[in-house]
Amino acid sequence: QTMKALARYMELMGHRLAADPKGLVALDDLKGVKNVALVFVSATVPAGGAQQGDLLDCTVSAMSAKSLAGGYLLLTDMRGPRPDDQTVYGLAKGPVSLDDAASPQTGRVTQGLQVETRFQNEFVRNGKLVLVMNKDHASFQNANYIADRINSQPDLGYKGARAIDQVKIEVIIPKLYEDNPAQFAGLLLDTRIARFQTDTKVIINERKKAVIVGADVEIGPVAVMHKNRLIQTGGAETTGEFVPFDMVGDGTKTKLASLVDALNALKVPAEDVIDIIKMLKHKQALFGELIVE
Repeated sequence: QTMKALARYMELMGHRLAADPKGLVALDDLKGVKNVALVFVSATVPAGGAQQGDLLDCTVSAMSAKSLAGGYLLLTDMRGPRPDDQTVYGLAKGPVSLDDAASPQTGRVTQGLQVETRFQNEFVRNGKLVLVMNKDHASFQNANYIADRINSQPDLGYKGARAIDQVKIEVIIPKLYEDNPAQFAGLLLDTRIARFQTDTKVIINERKKAVIVGADVEIGPVAVMHKNRLIQTGGAETTGEFVPFDMVGDGTKTKLASLVDALNALKVPAEDVIDIIKMLKHKQALFGELIVE
């Protein structure tokens, strides 16, 4: 399949190859070709859209190669995700760089995709615009809180905002701004919102050995043993080497960030910290959402 794709590409570039008695392209001339691979190429258009001529990054994933290091992406038509849509939205080409040497089959072409078809995000429909909350803060409580904050703004002076669900807030554009919805959108985004008390997510990237802990993530009373060190939470006595914790609430819960700080102070390897967090979740002693990437 790789040689067939290469032969087709060469034909499109004006290089005619020999044909067999059946009129099909003879692939014998390409048998000695090396360092050619079939790849998937994908790109994500920014939420704000893209204009013709804009340059975007694209991701390259190998189908038939062990490594893309030092590779070059030949000119590639970028189409939509639907097979029946033959529109060419962009053209991609350029040198492939690896984001992670441990995953050599996936690379990136920085600003290698030139947009050919304009992407425009129409943010106003039927005299309304819809605010979409960041998924990390999406909840019914937060959506209603934002709608109430918008309705209480004296500069807006009306009650035209309502929460549609836990993610979206619908806002009616006042007559004063009907001819300039972009200005109204700017006023909305300038509305001051207090910090949400729902930062209860823990994100683990096992490949990069990275852990991000939300500020409001708590853990229950547990004892963590690592080699000859014992760390206990929940007010119990501690033996062995330990690091004090910041207690919260009624004194029975500890911030997960404090436990991670303690483990780091004891020079516990990142792999072990990740395993400990997973065990806390398995034990139902982690009060938050665990996301493993």
